[in-house]
Amino acid sequence: MPNVMQQLFIMNIEALLKEYAAYRAFNKSDSVINMRIPHQILERIKKLAEAQHVPYQLLISSVLYSLVSADESQQ
Repeated sequence: MPNVMQQLFIMNIEALLKEYAAYRAFNKSDSVINMRIPHQILERIKKLAEAQHVPYQLLISSVLYSLVSADESQQ
């Protein structure tokens, strides 16, 4: 059973994807990153992305973009 944070995250995925679509229309992705994360976390991200029918890389990018956007709006 998902905890509260997971439920909130899942509920916000659609909103994040819409926001990211607007971002992609405005900015082309031209940077590549390489990062190491625990295998279990990546597998959970992939399951969340699969449930939303989006590539997991898009889900990660959407979350990062949302965090940066939220931070900018607080400044």
